[in-house]
Amino acid sequence: MIIHRMIAALSLIGFISTIAIAAGETVEMGPASVSIDLEDLGPYAVEMDDPYSLDHNYDPMNADFQYTIYPARIKFEDSSNQVLLEVHQMSASQPLETPISKKDTITGLEHCLEQADMMPRRADVQMEPYAVEGHEGILAAVDIGEDNPLYIVAYSPDQEDGSGTIACIVGSSFPWETTKSIIASIGTQMA
Repeated sequence: MIIHRMIAALSLIGFISTIAIAAGETVEMGPASVSIDLEDLGPYAVEMDDPYSLDHNYDPMNADFQYTIYPARIKFEDSSNQVLLEVHQMSASQPLETPISKKDTITGLEHCLEQADMMPRRADVQMEPYAVEGHEGILAAVDIGEDNPLYIVAYSPDQEDGSGTIACIVGSSFPWETTKSIIASIGTQMA
C-alpha cells in the first residue's frame, strides 16, 4: 500500500513537472510575471534590463503620474529574431480605452504602446484591436524596412472598467504565424 502511494506521488510530481516545462518561460517583471511558450523556437537567453521610472506630466489636460518600465529581451541562439517584453506600472489607475486628451484621438493603451522602448520612432505602424489572454488589447504591425514587420501587442491584465495600472507589451520579430503562436501562449500573473 505504501509503495502504491509512493508511485502515485512520484507520478504526480512528474506530471506537474511536465506541465511546468510545457508552460514555457516565465519572466518576472516587477508587478507581473509574463509566461510565453518558446519551446519550439530553439535555445534562447533572457536578458533583463534595469527598470527605470519616468514622470508623465507633459500634457496639462491629464493627471500627472509616475510610471516604471520593466524591460527584457529574449534572444535566440540560431536566429536574429527576438521577443521583447515590457511591463509599464503606473502609480495610479489610468483610462486605457478612451482618448488621453481632448486634442488627441489615441487611447491610453495605444499611448503606452507608442511610448514603449521597443517601438521604432517614425516607423509606419498599423494598429488594430486584438485580444490577449482574454483582455482587450492592441496589435501593431511596424514596418522596420525588412521582409517581416515587427509585431507588438499591448494589453492590461488588471484593466477594470476601462482603466488599469499595468500595461504589458510584447514584441516579436518572428514571422506572423510564429508570432501569433507566441501571443496565443502568453500568460500573466500579477505579483
